[in-house]
Amino acid sequence: MKNILIIATLLFSCQLIFAQENTDTNSIQLKTNVTVHKDNRIEELNKTFSTTFSLKGFRIQIYSGNKRQPANQARATFLKAHPKTKAHLNYDQPYYKVRVGDFRTKLEAFKYKNVIAHEFPNCFIVKDELDINELD
Repeated sequence: MKNILIIATLLFSCQLIFAQENTDTNSIQLKTNVTVHKDNRIEELNKTFSTTFSLKGFRIQIYSGNKRQPANQARATFLKAHPKTKAHLNYDQPYYKVRVGDFRTKLEAFKYKNVIAHEFPNCFIVKDELDINELD
């Protein structure tokens, strides 16, 4: 009696397993024709977060002082001599800081510091947040 019960259970379970297969071609066709309706606000969020992402890196600080005019002059002097390198003017109360370059490694920053050291002898390397869109 136990053997018949076991055999009947196995046959019934096998039939259930094979019954789970889907051979209907209409349902497969429906899965390939999917239309996605996207809200425009998703694109705005993507633009916002892609432009505000920052990366830890290094810059060279060429000026720090509590007056804006000398900071602007230092930035203008640097940009006149090195037009391809970006110069950032930051206000970190109560100081205006002019930092130049966007370097991923300290070695890159050190090499560039040696290039500009004769023009700005008090320059030094600082850790800073780099904007991902400004990197090459």
